[in-house]
Amino acid sequence: MTPNSPPAGRQWRAMSVADLPAVSALAACIHPSFPEDEAVFAERLRLYPPGCRVLEGKQGLVAYIVSHPWRHLEPPPLNALLRALPQQSSTFYIHDLALAPEARGTGAAALVIDALADLARKTGLPMMSLIAVNGSAGFWQRQGFEAVHDPLLDSKLRSYSDDARYMSRPLEASGWHPSSKQISALYERHANVFDRDRGTRLVERTWFERFRRVMPEGADVLDLGCGSGEPVARYLIEAGHRLTGVDSSPTLIGLCRSRFPDETWIAGDMRKVSLSRHFGGIVAWNSFFHLTPDDQRRMFGIFRDHAGAGAALMFTSGPGAGEAIGAYQGEELYHASLDTAEYETLLTAHGFSAVQHVVEDRDCGGLTVWLARMRPG
Repeated sequence: MTPNSPPAGRQWRAMSVADLPAVSALAACIHPSFPEDEAVFAERLRLYPPGCRVLEGKQGLVAYIVSHPWRHLEPPPLNALLRALPQQSSTFYIHDLALAPEARGTGAAALVIDALADLARKTGLPMMSLIAVNGSAGFWQRQGFEAVHDPLLDSKLRSYSDDARYMSRPLEASGWHPSSKQISALYERHANVFDRDRGTRLVERTWFERFRRVMPEGADVLDLGCGSGEPVARYLIEAGHRLTGVDSSPTLIGLCRSRFPDETWIAGDMRKVSLSRHFGGIVAWNSFFHLTPDDQRRMFGIFRDHAGAGAALMFTSGPGAGEAIGAYQGEELYHASLDTAEYETLLTAHGFSAVQHVVEDRDCGGLTVWLARMRPG
């Protein structure tokens, strides 16, 4: 038996109702500080049999795993029944993994985690998540998981233990369209043409008037994917707002600086913005929908970290979940979207309340627009 092989002659198999007493016994032995009733395991098995598996040894079960689709950033309480799985899931949640000593160091855990990752991909889920306890964060890091630091999780994690960590693993191995990696380069190659094509006519004026009514009067604005500053940044600046613009194209940022030298312009990736300050308005207009679904989910943490009390947030998405490949200057132009329910969940989880949402607004060139406000407190 090699360190990367499961116990000789034994493979993970589907969990059955007959396995539940042995699963509970192993759980009590491996996780004595996190007791759960057998009814919890029974319910998970009933709700999602494909996510429940066991590994047998010479003397009986030596490992089990329990998992199911769930909502990202909303881990279920310990020792609690779910009643039902959500209609709209956004993560594949590993509820529990337990390994007896003889199953450790055999590669059995990595084997089943990879198998469940394949299952999650086939069901269209973009990530896996879990709560690491008992000092297991290092193990999960080796399986591709990273800790998620979100104040909204703090109280839930404390109900587990002081060292509990919520962790997630993106499932991008299934592959987003290759054009998703070319957005920044495409806009830089065609920056001057884009500036000409975009023009100075603000066809979306109605939405930006709504945006201004939602945010505090005279608030500073963070414009993510600001382009050349025309016409959106100009409208906001002339309306009396101090503006910080971010765009990945140095050429477009150069145009912004030449047109509006008194404002702040940053050539950089909107996905990595960390400015250590808050804004009364955040907009990602015709830029957010160029991100992959995984990157869009992560952007909500950036929105939250830069939003002051009562801040307005406005962004454009697609009308439904999926990728859409357009064209610009003879090159593939990437777009993607989550579904409505997931955007609503992400807004709520990050402290925002939806104000208005219009799908394919005919008065705004068919754009799908979200307008939200940061809740107080």
